[in-house]
Amino acid sequence: MAKPTKPTPPDRALRSNPSTFSANAEAWITYQWGTFPDYIDSTADFVDEQANAALAAALGGDLPVITGQALKLLRVNAGETAAEFVDPATVVLAEAPELSQVQVENPASTVFGQVSGERLSQAAEAKIVDRFNLTGTAPTYACRAWVNFNGTGTVAIRASGNVSSITDNGSGDYTVNFTTAMPDADYSFTGSAGSVDGLNIMCVPTSFLAGSIRFLATTGGNTKTDKTHICISIFR
Repeated sequence: MAKPTKPTPPDRALRSNPSTFSANAEAWITYQWGTFPDYIDSTADFVDEQANAALAAALGGDLPVITGQALKLLRVNAGETAAEFVDPATVVLAEAPELSQVQVENPASTVFGQVSGERLSQAAEAKIVDRFNLTGTAPTYACRAWVNFNGTGTVAIRASGNVSSITDNGSGDYTVNFTTAMPDADYSFTGSAGSVDGLNIMCVPTSFLAGSIRFLATTGGNTKTDKTHICISIFR
């Protein structure tokens, strides 16, 4: 195989340039967790191939003297004329100088240089805190499914997230079906039902399943009523 081509790192995410910070930070995440690992994998395959070629050369009688070469990498030289020993660390840094520790940003610094994985993690966490106006150290849990639908006549979803369909089981009796099931049936259900007449009623769950939730729109007792605006949220 051909020697892998080292990918070009994306532009740095600079706090001094807020207009490009988010895009560049995302590009670095993709680079560090996608493009660059793929390059390392290709480099490893290339090294394996070179090692096999070196072994073949060694078996052919071209093995260099091994005394003093402990922990060195044996490979075919650039001219493909003989085997040679090299320092593995030298090879890695020559192929990927961005891994040099002197170039990795100090996470305690307030100045952005070449972005480290820890700095990207800090930036992502700060963005979440800012977006949701969070304070304190309590954990944050996102909504796992939600839907706004018309529960009268032929039920119709207005908008939703992780909801595949609504089943109309009868007057004021509905099942919300999840596109992707919950981990289990121990989730939290919240719902509201109302219409333009201003009369809002309760949404009472009757069956919790990992793949769906069934509930009643009811004024209490045995009175179940279809409503034009029914909103359901699931948290787990």
